[in-house]
Order: sequence, then C-alpha cells, then structure tokens
Amino acid sequence: MHLITYIIGILVLCILPDALLIGKAIKSGNKTLLYIQIATISLFILSIVGMLIGMHYSTHMLPVLCFGMIFFCLYVPKWLYLPFGLWNKHRIGILVACLGWLLLMYGLCIGRTEIETRSVTITSAKIPKAFHGFRIVQLSDVHLGSLLQNEHWIKHVPQRINALRPDLLVFTGDLVNTYAEEAEGWESVFCQLKAPHGKWACKGNHDYSHYQWRNNIDSTQNAQAVEHAYKQLGWKLLNNASTPLVKEQDTLFLCGVENISRPPFLSYGSVSKALQGIPDSLTIIMLSHDPIAWEDSIKQHRNVLLTLSGHTHAMQMGIDAWGMHFSPAAWIHPYWDGTYQENGQYLHVNRGLGYVGFPFRIGMKPEITLIELYSTE
Repeated sequence: MHLITYIIGILVLCILPDALLIGKAIKSGNKTLLYIQIATISLFILSIVGMLIGMHYSTHMLPVLCFGMIFFCLYVPKWLYLPFGLWNKHRIGILVACLGWLLLMYGLCIGRTEIETRSVTITSAKIPKAFHGFRIVQLSDVHLGSLLQNEHWIKHVPQRINALRPDLLVFTGDLVNTYAEEAEGWESVFCQLKAPHGKWACKGNHDYSHYQWRNNIDSTQNAQAVEHAYKQLGWKLLNNASTPLVKEQDTLFLCGVENISRPPFLSYGSVSKALQGIPDSLTIIMLSHDPIAWEDSIKQHRNVLLTLSGHTHAMQMGIDAWGMHFSPAAWIHPYWDGTYQENGQYLHVNRGLGYVGFPFRIGMKPEITLIELYSTE
C-alpha cells in the first residue's frame, strides 16, 4: 500500500468518530468529552507532523511505527467507546475503551516479542527415504527497519533456532522495510544461524524498494544493496532458481521465486524458470514470499510437495486459542496463516518474526516454524 493511501485510510477512520464525538459533546454540553477530543485530535495532528519530519530525515521505520502506535492508542478506544457514548452509557463505554487500550499495551510490550515455535509435520511418499526426519526451520518477514538491535528478545533468536537442530534454514522474504541500511549491524544475530544444508532465501515485496520516501536514494542501487545485505547476513538468494539438496543417494530440490503477487503488489517471479531443468520425478520444496503464488502458479506443478510463504503477518492481530483461529487477514488473503493441504501438496504460511506499520502483535505471535519431513516409502 502506498503511503498516501495509508494516510487517507487512517484519516477516514479518524474523522468519523471524532465528528460524532464532538457533535455529541456539543449537543449534550459535556465539556469533559469536548476537552478530551480537542486534546487527542491535537496529539494526533502532532504525530502526523512528527512522522513526516522523521521520514524526511530518516530511513528507519521508527517515525511510522510511533505514528501507528499513537493512532491505535487514540482511536481504538474511541471506536470502542463510541456506540456506548452515543447512547449515554458512558461508564460502560469508558470501561470497554480502557480494556481495549490495555490490550494494545499487551501487544506492544509483550505480544510483539512472544515468539512461538510452530511445528509442522509433512508426511508423504514423495519424500525420499534419506530425508526421513529432515528438519527445516523457516523464518519470514523480519522487517529489520522496525526492530531495535539492543532488544533482549531478538538477541536470543539465534540460540533458539540453533537449538532446533535444523538441517536446512530458509527465509521467505521481507528482510527490510525498504532501505538496505536497515540490515546494517545485524550480522551478530543472523550469522550465528547454522545448518548443514545451508541458509536459503527468497525476496519479499518490501525488498524491491517500492516503499521509498527518500528521493535522494537511487531505487535500483538500493535494491541491489538489499540483495548484498542478504549475502552479508549469510542468506543465499534463490531468484527464480533452484539448488539440489543431496543426502546419501537421494535428492530433493529447493527452489525460490522472486515475488509473485496480485495487484497492488508487483510481480517479478517465474515458477517455470525456477523449475527449469528439474526432472518431474524429483520432489521440490518451493520458497515464495506471497502465498497467493501457490494458488496462481505453483500447485499446478505436481512435483512441488511443499511451498513455504509469509507476507500476511496474520495482520498481527487475531485469536488463535480455545479452538478459535481467526484474523481480519482472512478477509484479504485466502491463505493467511498456518498449513494448507490440497491433493497431497502443502503450503505453510509463516506469520513472520517482525512487524510493520504498527508495533503490536495481539493474538498472532511472531513465529519460527519447524518443518519435519517423513517418508512413507
């Protein structure tokens, strides 16, 4: 989403409750409500100005994240209070608004750092015998420009991943938000990751310089620098390419495509190019940032057993407990979180480790995925 569209959408979500609440305050003569509205609107306008100034001088996502935090902390309580306030149920409205605000604070202080290791088991006759018990660890969507390197939780990620004893490490895109310099200094984290069959990656939509706001940075050079950043952090990119994974006398192929999406996102990937030269008899694991590629151009290839994706973040909010599994992401993405299976082919959508737009995760924890392959031959 372009920044201007993002801002217009935010303003629409703000103008409606503000107009209704100001009208209610004036009509009822409630000066307290009116003063709260004036104060919060003023703070919101200052946050917009601060974001625009920060974006002019910085390539870090911090100004946008601060704006996102202020927006949610101001307007989620307003939307929760609104239906009760309009019906003069002020105490109930205030209570519900406070509970919503506390939930946001949980997402900011705890939810965004509470990493979940999700285990996925893939059992198939297509898996060669030598790869029985093969362990793949998937990371996705770290968005380094949104993270702070000195945070305690991120420093323990390498130890946590290495403890899973992966045979193969894969990363399914969105290393940065936009700028290659976001990856500077992260070698101490990512270069600790080890796997005997290597560390392989595909690029995500944020890795192509589409979201730039600094006009003095050349987008082509920046995109090339992002690819270099992948290599500096130890990841080998599969840009519409493949590599064999050999174990004893058996072979699997690992393929990766550049981003394949539906509008408004741009597509660069070619599944046919990635699969070029691979015999139909050999099994393939595919890396594709956007899971929609599985529907559009991957699962038609029957020897692609498993596709690993990210992109959706499960919208960083939802519920995954007490037998319920839902996020507003389901209204946008047909494949938005977890493992999907169709005709013996599998897709796993990782929620991502980082965040973008707003620094919260509520109910949809950051994810490290452990995939174990088991042969039924």
